[in-house]
Amino acid sequence: MATGTPTVFIQIWVDINAIQNGSTAGLYLVDNRVGNGSQNEGSTNLSTNVTNGTTIQWNVYNIDPTSTAVLSLTAIGNASVWGAGGQPQADGKGGFVGQVQVTGSASYQITLNAQKQPGSAAITLKVNPGITVQ
Repeated sequence: MATGTPTVFIQIWVDINAIQNGSTAGLYLVDNRVGNGSQNEGSTNLSTNVTNGTTIQWNVYNIDPTSTAVLSLTAIGNASVWGAGGQPQADGKGGFVGQVQVTGSASYQITLNAQKQPGSAAITLKVNPGITVQ
């Protein structure tokens, strides 16, 4: 489980009109670390660069603020960089929080669900960004 206050924020922005089940079209990942070596901002191949011990917060947002779509993060997958504290966990507010505890580079999976309208069938989307811990 993460300790400390998050200082790195990874946001997943969703264009609800572009998404389809199993496709990553319409998904854009950004973080607040571009000045610290992160790469591929605005793509599903975001590569976040952090220092060991950093606590990270993940959130999902709809690009269209007038949309009634329902978005939810369901999992942040396991990766070697999470260490003994385990993989990131739901924060009870719609996001996930985790702490990197091992140096190195790894990819991990983010799983989210999207309902284009409340009550409609959920579309499951998965992306595999990377993280480098120094």
